[in-house]
Amino acid sequence: MEKLRYAFMEGRLPKEEFDERLSVALTARTHADLAPVLDGLVVPVPSRDGPPEADERTAAALAHLLGAATSFVGPLAMVLVTRDSRTGFSRAEAVEALNFQLSLLIISCATLGIGFVLYLFSWVFCIVAAVTSGGGQPYRYPFTIRLIH
Repeated sequence: MEKLRYAFMEGRLPKEEFDERLSVALTARTHADLAPVLDGLVVPVPSRDGPPEADERTAAALAHLLGAATSFVGPLAMVLVTRDSRTGFSRAEAVEALNFQLSLLIISCATLGIGFVLYLFSWVFCIVAAVTSGGGQPYRYPFTIRLIH
């Protein structure tokens, strides 16, 4: 159905034909029933590969900086906002920032508050991560429990 939707959005498929094909797709019971839906349709599906665009690099850097300012709340919001990014770069970086902040929180709780000293050093890692991801390169925090994927 994704190829069908892209064909309609690009103007390669008139509205009536789109509705007709969509109806067939929604009522199909077997893979053979779906064959007529894509007949004659050559539609490239957007790729999630390629270098990150400027807006994705900015969103990735923002996710890391928000982690420094808001702990896990900012990166969590960025994970939700960037879930449909074109290359997936900004979402991957937001997830990395979220995992780092959650790791700090878990360590702080497990050490009965002594781990909060790590927050002083976490700013350095967040700034380095923001600069690195702002340049289009992925950043991986050291000593991070990767709970979210």
